[in-house]
Amino acid sequence: MAVQALRQLSMEVSTGLVSKTANINFDIDLSRGVGEDLLTNYDLAVFIAGYWAYYAATGKDMPGKVKSVVNREAFEKLLTQSISNGKITVLPLAVPAYAARLGLLKGRKATVYPTTDLITILKNNGVEYINNDLVIDGNVVTLKRTTVESLTKAFSKP
Repeated sequence: MAVQALRQLSMEVSTGLVSKTANINFDIDLSRGVGEDLLTNYDLAVFIAGYWAYYAATGKDMPGKVKSVVNREAFEKLLTQSISNGKITVLPLAVPAYAARLGLLKGRKATVYPTTDLITILKNNGVEYINNDLVIDGNVVTLKRTTVESLTKAFSKP
């Protein structure tokens, strides 16, 4: 959806992947690590983490035999670089809670997928929770849901 929304806005898109087991097309392999200047040539970064972000943010175990294959170090480094360097950073669903646990959203306003545990994580980490579908605070864009419409709105605002 993010790629589709960006292309609807006539933006050039590159995709990076921090997990070798995801069955999607990508341009940049981040599974082995992240360089210091990776984001230099990009206007914005969108962090899509799926169900992994929920379990990583809450500290809960993934159900069944599912094991995370995300390179957490690479994901965190890229997320930290993006927010700290003022890059427009889009965080949908549970990713705002994950970023909050890392201390990256302290003092900011944000939204998150509406579960009590994710909202609590925001609040406990110095983030003002706003119950809107889209919240923009400086260079950080948080989304409660991911639809092409909400992503297009997010990408065209900053």
